[in-house]
Amino acid sequence: MALGRRPRTDFGTALLHAVMLGAFIVLLASGLRIASDDPDTMWLSVLDPFLPMEHLWYRHLLAGVVLTAALAAYAVYVTRARLRGRLRFDRTRLAAIWRGGSARYAALNVTVVWVLLASLLVEIGSGALVFWGAGQGIVILHRWVAWLCVGCVIAHVSLHFAYGGAPQLLRIFSPSRLRVGDPAPDLAELLAEQLRQRSLAAAPEEAAPDEFAGERAGSLQAHPLATATAMALLIAGLACGSETLTRPVLVISAISRAEAPTVDGDLSDPVWSRAVPVSVVTTQGGDFGGTHQSRVEVRAVHDGEFAYFAFVWDDPTRSLKHHPLVKDRDGWHVAATRGDLTDENTYNEDKFAVLLSRPVFPLIGAAIHLSSYPLAGKPRGSTERGLHYTMDGSILDVWQWRASHEGPGGHIDNCHFGGPSEAASAGETVQYNGGFAVDPGPLRYEPNFDPVDPPSGEPVRPRRLPKSLESTRRAMGRISDATHESESERSRWWMSLSESIPYTSADDSAVPVGTVIPGVITADRLEARPDDVRGFGRWAAGRWTLELVRRLRTGSAYDVDIKTGSLMWVAAFDHSEKRHTRHLRPFRLELE
Repeated sequence: MALGRRPRTDFGTALLHAVMLGAFIVLLASGLRIASDDPDTMWLSVLDPFLPMEHLWYRHLLAGVVLTAALAAYAVYVTRARLRGRLRFDRTRLAAIWRGGSARYAALNVTVVWVLLASLLVEIGSGALVFWGAGQGIVILHRWVAWLCVGCVIAHVSLHFAYGGAPQLLRIFSPSRLRVGDPAPDLAELLAEQLRQRSLAAAPEEAAPDEFAGERAGSLQAHPLATATAMALLIAGLACGSETLTRPVLVISAISRAEAPTVDGDLSDPVWSRAVPVSVVTTQGGDFGGTHQSRVEVRAVHDGEFAYFAFVWDDPTRSLKHHPLVKDRDGWHVAATRGDLTDENTYNEDKFAVLLSRPVFPLIGAAIHLSSYPLAGKPRGSTERGLHYTMDGSILDVWQWRASHEGPGGHIDNCHFGGPSEAASAGETVQYNGGFAVDPGPLRYEPNFDPVDPPSGEPVRPRRLPKSLESTRRAMGRISDATHESESERSRWWMSLSESIPYTSADDSAVPVGTVIPGVITADRLEARPDDVRGFGRWAAGRWTLELVRRLRTGSAYDVDIKTGSLMWVAAFDHSEKRHTRHLRPFRLELE
């Protein structure tokens, strides 16, 4: 084919294809990285060197808005430029599939384009539903349709190549000016024009001048690409504006100090009936009966000094075992399925976490960096899934309730995400946690064994033994290895200092083989601190209820004030150390 006669396409088609392709690539890369952290698709981690790891959710959402706007613009452009024949699928095209030759490839390509457009609409719709809080089923649908879109894109390019070789593919890089064809004839207009011409021929002297002929001849129309651009801007503006206007709001109702609820995990206090609940479905977590999701309901009140929160979430089992110790003939062993204990998903407790950010913190998921090695020159994360840290050193407040660590005082870990910390010195066994750390303060609990990170299968030495084996057995209740069975009603799998004694060989010799003791030692009562987060959880009928209290303003540099405009995310863990559920849209706090 001569160079001067190579196939070309119009500029608008080339531009819109480029925008859609760019958005699709960003969506695919960020989506694959997000999916690689899902328990069902961890095999995608083989793509770790090729996938992005920063601002994943923000990039994914922004690219989704761009793709949606570009698709709407393309629909307008094809209509206004009178290019609908490109996509028309009628009997002629259907018959061409069976004729063979280049006509077959053209007809198959139109079929693929329609499947791709339908798939993209499903992908956009399911993605919007996930963003708005849909369940794990929609997440799975979104993931599978993404693979269908990838297949359609590959088929689209391949069929273009089969139709006209490399020149057919390269035409997109040499666009030409759009030539808008004449509109298709309208039967009614043709009939009216014919009758008018006959009337003029019969009585030319009576014919009135056409007052609008010059106006029609000189009328101006907006260029199809300009109209398409206006549509794209409208769709993008509606998408971004609707997110801000519809962000869920958690109203923290004002109460008197005399009305403050008792923090015990029981929502029978009268104030909770007046608090307005908000809820969200969190997904992509651990077990939760195989659903990997949990619905979380949140209520909140404040008395001017303290804020009280009530969290209720679905969890089919009460899981309290946290690395318990089992005595065997060769000594004590930590019950675990992993040697390093950092991503244990069997012998672990249920947990719940709350993330607070200041109103100015702009990006969803900005503190999550998914990669085996997210930080150059730093150790990899203990689970090799990624690290939490903020790139600019901003502080995000994290509260973490642990079912077997609350102790007699209702302790909740007060933590934070900040800038990346320094790695441990050579020879230390401390796991690297990026920017995650517990706020400074006295320790409220400790693991009941040395070393803290024992070699897999090797015996350990308990730090403390029960004062009374019988009392400890009664406190722990039924003992089972099954993750689908709940621990006994009112049972607990921690020992306080006052209920235990320091380990000695003599005391150990009196403990029979097969004995199970808690893997967590908690302090008795400690002096209260201004930055304390305190709470108790209760489980019943497949749901946890957690009440907690914290000052509105603690004065700590590691805490975020509870005030109007602050943002809150929540996460639930089902007998898992690291694998928690998540949601994208935060609650915006509003104090009465």
